[in-house]
Amino acid sequence: MSHSHPSFSPSAPVFISPCDTYSAEILTDAIRRSFDSLGIKREDFTNKKVVIKPNLVMKKGCEGAATTHPAVLSALLSVLDEYDCQSVVIAESGGGPYTENALHGFYSVCGIEDAIRGHKAVLNYDVSSGTLYAPDGLACKQFESIRPIMDADVIINLCKLKSHSLTRMSAAIKNTFGTIPGLTKFEYHARFSDYTEFNRMLVDLSEMLHRHAFMIDLCDAVIGMEGNGPTGGIPRRIGAILVSRNPFNLDTVASAILSCEHEVPMVAEAASRGYCPKDSADVPVLGYDWQSLIIRDFAAPDSAVTSKNPLYWLPKIAGGAVYRWFSPRPMIRTKTCIGCGECERSCPVHTIRIKRDKNGKKKAYIIPNDCIRCFCCQELCPIHSIDIKKNPVLYLLSRMRK
Repeated sequence: MSHSHPSFSPSAPVFISPCDTYSAEILTDAIRRSFDSLGIKREDFTNKKVVIKPNLVMKKGCEGAATTHPAVLSALLSVLDEYDCQSVVIAESGGGPYTENALHGFYSVCGIEDAIRGHKAVLNYDVSSGTLYAPDGLACKQFESIRPIMDADVIINLCKLKSHSLTRMSAAIKNTFGTIPGLTKFEYHARFSDYTEFNRMLVDLSEMLHRHAFMIDLCDAVIGMEGNGPTGGIPRRIGAILVSRNPFNLDTVASAILSCEHEVPMVAEAASRGYCPKDSADVPVLGYDWQSLIIRDFAAPDSAVTSKNPLYWLPKIAGGAVYRWFSPRPMIRTKTCIGCGECERSCPVHTIRIKRDKNGKKKAYIIPNDCIRCFCCQELCPIHSIDIKKNPVLYLLSRMRK
């Protein structure tokens, strides 16, 4: 495959601004300088339909660091207010159904309604969708997409830097998964239940969107999330805003900052296609010296397969079936489960059931043999009552390797 691309280049720089606070003035200045340094001009927005796609994975306030901080959105809108955009629309399909009522809940709880006040922007309530085609896709050749994305001239991928139980890290590439409407995302999880194919699909999706429109990737890494992200982890200060025209370059640098470089399969997939360099040292970086941002003790999700984990080498000697037996899986903490059914509704392969326990209380139960370990249940549990259980044999294996 050719390394050239109409929308991004492997040599496209990443601009990094130090931001230790969600101060409106500092954020606005950081975004403006990023655009200027990357050659993103006013003319790129003139008379264009602009769509901002934040990360609103669940109805949760910004204090939990699971969603894009509204202050970053407001700062971005302050910059766009200076341009002659035809329209600016905030559009996202979070976890669960894609309905007007659901969208209103996301916008309200995540602070998006407040963030757009005083700006030339509107919230999307159009829940129709259509098909976009990915001619260069290796895992998937077409995607169902929410309508605003289909109609956009310019897309700003306003992501959040977090750990992620399924994909190891969430930033620019993973955030594009929210362009797929509502429960259709669960169908993609079921269709691409193999980890490798799921990550290939995400690269196909991100590549397609960057071909479809003029796209900018802007990452809120002021305060990210470590541990069992993307929703059940712990806020961790990172202190930066990252901007690029190449999502794969941005994620390569982001993975290095989180000390998980070469451990994020979707980034490795992108590098294998020539969409980005294999090493962060080869990514052009402008602005701040990002090496000082590296967090050596950034907590990985419990599901992470790293070079220090026996699962990293087990498949090479034992095959996929044994790997699956050893791999981490979701486990419901029945003592705190309230039986709300959110996990049952979000399971792509319908392997979760709500039953009454001996005390007559509703509890969720997973049928382990059918679980594809996509961690959708853990991601969308509103009270974080789903843990990631590691196989105890791995502890002994890791001790043997020392």
